Amino acid sequence: MTASITRRLRTAAGALAAASALTFTAQAPAQAAPVQGSSPRTAVVEIMNGVDHQCLEVADARTDDGAPVRVWTCTGGDEQRWIWNGHQLINVHSGKCLDMPAFSTTPGTQADQWTCDGGTNQDWNLRYFMEMDDFTMINVSSGLMLWTAECTTENGAPVLQSEPESSPCSQYIWYSKTISWIPDGLPAGQPLAQ
Repeated sequence: MTASITRRLRTAAGALAAASALTFTAQAPAQAAPVQGSSPRTAVVEIMNGVDHQCLEVADARTDDGAPVRVWTCTGGDEQRWIWNGHQLINVHSGKCLDMPAFSTTPGTQADQWTCDGGTNQDWNLRYFMEMDDFTMINVSSGLMLWTAECTTENGAPVLQSEPESSPCSQYIWYSKTISWIPDGLPAGQPLAQ
């Protein structure tokens, strides 16, 4: 990937990062007036791992509860696009939430998708690094980070939760690219692809 493309990806991620250094929250574009009393603006994003920029996706574009989440070469497909509403990541293709199964707190548990139910196992803190245009994804229920298993760069690598100090590589670092902003009035969590 050229330095120019990498710079543009990082610039897009920086535009999407929160004003707070601790929680990533999508912000309205500069030309849009803020809505009084509203929650953070909702964005459609692609999320890529920090080593080889593979996209976070629901395996095989599945729509069932429990479908595994993995990384794959970015294709632009809706199974690789996520709606970020300030605390959940909802897959555009399936309309289901990025989930840590059964409120697991066990390192090594693979992330999946599940019908959005408001559980803290579907809530994520995206912690942005001030010096870089990248962030970590931390599950609210478990307090563990998402990372690509075994530091692999292979298509299909599972995305697992882990303690940060037990990750021997930077596969727990993620970047994002904003695809679009969801207009005000569309309920957070509603899939764009029906």
